[in-house]
Amino acid sequence: MKEFRISRRDGFVALGAGLGAALLGAGPAGRAAAGAREGVSRASSAPPGAVGYSITILNNSALDGMNAILFQEMPVLPSDAVTLAWMSKMCHPSTTVEYQWNIDYNFVWGQVGALVPGTQFVAGQTLSADLTQNNLVTLSYVKGGFEFGPTSSSGKNGSLIIKEDNTVPGPGDQDQGSVGIGMSGAGTFVVPTLTNASVEFDPKPTYWVAFGSFESSEVMDVSELTTPAQVSYPAGMTSAKAVFDGKEWSISYGS
Repeated sequence: MKEFRISRRDGFVALGAGLGAALLGAGPAGRAAAGAREGVSRASSAPPGAVGYSITILNNSALDGMNAILFQEMPVLPSDAVTLAWMSKMCHPSTTVEYQWNIDYNFVWGQVGALVPGTQFVAGQTLSADLTQNNLVTLSYVKGGFEFGPTSSSGKNGSLIIKEDNTVPGPGDQDQGSVGIGMSGAGTFVVPTLTNASVEFDPKPTYWVAFGSFESSEVMDVSELTTPAQVSYPAGMTSAKAVFDGKEWSISYGS
């Protein structure tokens, strides 16, 4: 999959051909954030009035030994951002996996800075966020450990911004970590930490389903996934059923 890269200090970059081009048509996640839970909620509670979404994935093929993966992409991302497997679970032939989620953003950081495909991202801290009142946070490295400061409304409405101060280790430092955003306690997009830097996420994600070997919260190489398909909930619809027949997906929706 071709991508065009620029420094995140210079701004954001649209994903290239293939999957990235399709991301320009956002579903409900393009209008609001979606939190996630796998079987049971990963978050302690959903925001008041949150709309719940769900998807049931059926492996109606001979494909075996692969996980049913639900992940997100955005039409623009910081140039050094990686996509994590949001939810992933083994799905043998003739079996189903169900995922459910609510609208719920968060900031996350982890100790690992080398974000190559297959790297397991483990969140050291998860901090609730939203696009208006809690859209900016500071990341520091204090006495050998990362920590977020309190969130504020000083960011740009509609974006989530992380300010990395002069204590944060960057490239070449063995203590370099990663920081980004997630939904309902699970990371979705992260970048390696930098010293005295700012990273901005403009959350207009789309949902995608695929089969692959990546576990939940692992850094993915989207080109290694089997037949990714976008899931776009029509207005008023909150549930979906995605059936894979070995060649293509059939996706239907309900309320």
